[in-house]
Amino acid sequence: LFLKPEKEKKKSISKWLMNLAYRSYKPVIEWSYDHKKVIFGSALASLVLVGFLFSRMGGEFVPTLDEGDFVIQPVLKTGTSLSKTIELTTQMENILIEKFPEVDQIVSRIGAAEVPTDPMSMEESDIIIKLKPKKEWVSAKSKDELADKFKEALSVIPGIEYEFTQPIEMRFNELITGVRADVAVKIFGEDMEVLNQKAFEVKRLIENVDGAADVIVEKTAGLPQMSVKYRRDKLARYGMNAGDLNRIVSAGFGGTEAGSVFEGEKRFDLVLRLQQDSRKDIGNLENLRVNLPDGQLIPLSELADITYTTGPAKISRDNTHRRVVVSINVRNRDMESVVKDVERILDKKLILPPGYYVSYGGQFENLRNATARLKIAVPVALLLIFIFLHFAFGSIKEAAMVFSAIPLATVGGVLLLWIRGMPFSISAGVGFIALFGIAVLNGIVLIEHLKELKEQGMTNMRERVITGTVQRLRPVILTAAAAALGFLPMAISTSAGAEVQRPLATVVIGGLITSTMLTMLALPLLYAVFDTVTGFQWWPFRLKRGISIALLLLLPGLGVLAQTKQLSPEQAVAIAIQNNQPLKADSLRIEKSKALIPATTSLGKTGFYYGSDQNNIADNGKPLYIIGAEQSFSFPTLLIARHNTGVAEARTAAASYELNKQQLTRTVLQAYYQLLYQKNKKQHFVYLDSIYSGFSAAASRQYESGESNYLEMLTARSRHEQLSISKRQAELEVSKAMKELQRLLQSDTAVDIGFSALPVLALAETEIKADPLTLLYTSYSEIQKSRLSEERNSLLPDITLSVFNGTNNYAGSKNYFGYQAGVALPLFFGGQRAKIKSARIDYEIALTEEENLKLQLASRKAALQDELEKYRESVNYFNNSGGKLAAEIYRAAQKSYQNGEIDFFRFIQSLETATEIELNYLDNLAGYNRVVLDLNYLTIN
Repeated sequence: LFLKPEKEKKKSISKWLMNLAYRSYKPVIEWSYDHKKVIFGSALASLVLVGFLFSRMGGEFVPTLDEGDFVIQPVLKTGTSLSKTIELTTQMENILIEKFPEVDQIVSRIGAAEVPTDPMSMEESDIIIKLKPKKEWVSAKSKDELADKFKEALSVIPGIEYEFTQPIEMRFNELITGVRADVAVKIFGEDMEVLNQKAFEVKRLIENVDGAADVIVEKTAGLPQMSVKYRRDKLARYGMNAGDLNRIVSAGFGGTEAGSVFEGEKRFDLVLRLQQDSRKDIGNLENLRVNLPDGQLIPLSELADITYTTGPAKISRDNTHRRVVVSINVRNRDMESVVKDVERILDKKLILPPGYYVSYGGQFENLRNATARLKIAVPVALLLIFIFLHFAFGSIKEAAMVFSAIPLATVGGVLLLWIRGMPFSISAGVGFIALFGIAVLNGIVLIEHLKELKEQGMTNMRERVITGTVQRLRPVILTAAAAALGFLPMAISTSAGAEVQRPLATVVIGGLITSTMLTMLALPLLYAVFDTVTGFQWWPFRLKRGISIALLLLLPGLGVLAQTKQLSPEQAVAIAIQNNQPLKADSLRIEKSKALIPATTSLGKTGFYYGSDQNNIADNGKPLYIIGAEQSFSFPTLLIARHNTGVAEARTAAASYELNKQQLTRTVLQAYYQLLYQKNKKQHFVYLDSIYSGFSAAASRQYESGESNYLEMLTARSRHEQLSISKRQAELEVSKAMKELQRLLQSDTAVDIGFSALPVLALAETEIKADPLTLLYTSYSEIQKSRLSEERNSLLPDITLSVFNGTNNYAGSKNYFGYQAGVALPLFFGGQRAKIKSARIDYEIALTEEENLKLQLASRKAALQDELEKYRESVNYFNNSGGKLAAEIYRAAQKSYQNGEIDFFRFIQSLETATEIELNYLDNLAGYNRVVLDLNYLTIN
């Protein structure tokens, strides 16, 4: 409206505005031309300053959208009943409604619904607060301030922590990151008690960090429960067993199904349990009457120790590792700065046991992932811009001059973000990418005009620069102002969703201001410097247009190739063994078995006692006071037998690991060579497709020219189409085999194998007795043998040794020393004999299974050797004569057909014969390699 040229009128607003711009701009460009170093130095200094500001800005994933409502999540004591939760929640609702006129209505949700899409326990609740419009607020001016006042008002209820968030934000945080808060400090380890202690230590360390609000520890401990520990001696005395008592306790307090009730076609379970008055507290459990085998009733407290205890409330895991989360909501500060402060404090003050570590999640995890993507996207965008600039100018020098608008464009974007108090976010990052493209447009316009003036004969560089920049002032201002004004409504918007728009628009507007300054001041000076440079050859840096296009097209492919790893068979096996989770578990079982070996020879606890002996009264009538120590232990041969059992169990764990490792190795190698087989098959069909494609086209031309008949043309086309289908099927089989290999490797990195001819695998001569499966069964037999020895040695007596000292409690009394040795004999050993007999049978079973395994392995090996011989004959035939014969058939058939010696049908028959020979060879070689791997890694399945 104001800047368009109007030739009809001598006086107009646009002319007045542009004349004012010309009068203001011309002295500036003249002064700048005479002080190039000052301009370039100022530009460089502004880059350094903005770099410093950017490092202090902080960051967040995306700006938090103001939904206009609150969600409060009160953290109640673990195990709080439903009725108590309802009472406390109602009290909170009343406090907020009575004290804050900003609250419109409140809805609370407790626990889980019938369809538990969002399962929570009875002490967990979401208090959803719908607020009135902001213009009606009187208690606070912002949501953060209102949240602080809500928290202060609710602090009258003791022992409760509060977490403030928004309804949609809470759900998305939980769905995307698994944590409802903005930042999650995740502590990983094995012991839940240690994790809980460290979580509270983390909370104590970081709760005073600026911007860290609602620091909440995940409730993983403190669940109250009634613990029932049975006294085994009492159970044996009364003839009871723990299973019967468990059923009684479970039926009394939890209920047990006793039948079914039908109402029409509906069926309901009939459940029996104690009346509500009889299951209120621990006294009811202690007085629960239990039937003895003789019909008498005794209270459960006679058979068990019943106490109140606390246990784990829940166990959370990430990637199978136990963890506890300390959640943080960020208010009045950017997220990245808060996390950096938290990291600094925890790295300095938090000491974790070996095997325990800390990671950070929540929205901060999204920020890190998105920032990593921007580190790829921004350089790619800059590279593409540079390539297109080279397309426009055909010169690296001129493209680099225009490209220099980008660094100074970032100056304005970062500076305006800092002035408006906005941290860096993904929205701002996208804004920078958009800004880079806009910033170079004016540079193209200016440089092209300066080149035109040079071609028109304007040789004076100062005159050319000043004239050209003044003449291009109107289009440059128009281009920049149009883009900046287009983004202005987004930059100042306050409507719903404006939080995400504002950083993007702010970056573009601020960047356009500084990039326009560069275009009209620094860029002409750069042109003046580089255009007058002589004696410097730019041709080594020129890119031909074809090379530029090729780089542009190959850029995505190069990224994919860089991420794909070429594997050898040995590397594939090594990766699979390293990543396989069951193998890792087997390795831990070996360590567990070895750790338990010293426990097998443990002597047990040492007893100490103190007492008085009335039978030994001294002259003054004082009794003898005795103090002593006592140690009982099993017979030495029994300890040796237990030690042998532990060693055998450790050998069994090691054998199981080796067996699983062998089976995994075989499976990975078979998948590897199956993929190579499919690739060879695909390559064969690709070759055939090229032959049939050429002859199909030739047959069509011959038919059109009348040299062949319609039937030959149709036959050629159908054969080509059939082969195309076979080629497509081969490609799908390659993809399937690739996915199977990737699944076995369990690797995050995409893998592939190089193409080569399918090799003939060598047969490794191994003895059956050295097979891990045989070793595993042998170790089973050793365990049963050791256990039989344990049961036999259990008939031997237990030994008890004790020493004591006695004295009278009067002046001049003497000390009396004594010792005692005893044995505990199994006088009633009928039960032990039964255990010995059972152990002997187990040992015989293990020996029988071991012998049966050897027979099966021998049979399996013989069958595989026969199958191998079948494949070997076919492979040898191809290597000796079949391969040469197929190649000769291909060559002779093509030559004869081209010379007209055979017709098309005989040509097709010859190709099919040669194809059949080669495909049969590939199939037989794949079968041969499969059998070789089965023999090299022999098992019974």
